[in-house]
Amino acid sequence: MTTMTTTTIQEMLDTMSVEELKNRLAAYMMADENLVSRPIGVEVRLADTLNRSGRYDVLIVLEDGSEKEVKFRDRHSRLVYIYTLLHPQGYQRRSLRANNFQALRNLFSRLYFGSAEPLMKAIGNDFDHYFSQAVAQSRRAIRETIGHSELFEIGLPQRHGGKTLVSCAANGGHVIIDSSLL
Repeated sequence: MTTMTTTTIQEMLDTMSVEELKNRLAAYMMADENLVSRPIGVEVRLADTLNRSGRYDVLIVLEDGSEKEVKFRDRHSRLVYIYTLLHPQGYQRRSLRANNFQALRNLFSRLYFGSAEPLMKAIGNDFDHYFSQAVAQSRRAIRETIGHSELFEIGLPQRHGGKTLVSCAANGGHVIIDSSLL
């Protein structure tokens, strides 16, 4: 592994074109958390087009008024994230088992406009594993969307009296949920 010295870096800069310098500087500036607009809220909105990811988009609202769509990798992480936003004061994981996962099945059907059979198949005989995976994947999606993501991720239940929640919602933060989901 080569160690970069000031001289080596200066030589590299001297050989770059102005366009290449601008592109590299822009990439560094975009990654600089001091320059990036901070998240101030989350919105669940009816999607403009119906696609495999469902009828609703999850957007992080930034302080400059722009929005970033959260790109969930699977339906289950989106489902659990939206369910958690719908319960701002949190819930016990075990409460989801009630009536054969009725609350999750209903929300799944509304989000994906179809049968909840794929959900039940995914849960199978190991709900704890299913739920843990969905939460982990939702955290990953939020982290890949924004910096300063802790308030917008599903928090660790151990830090919230055993409840599953999103801190932004629990603390009265800016959360907008499409009225068709309420």
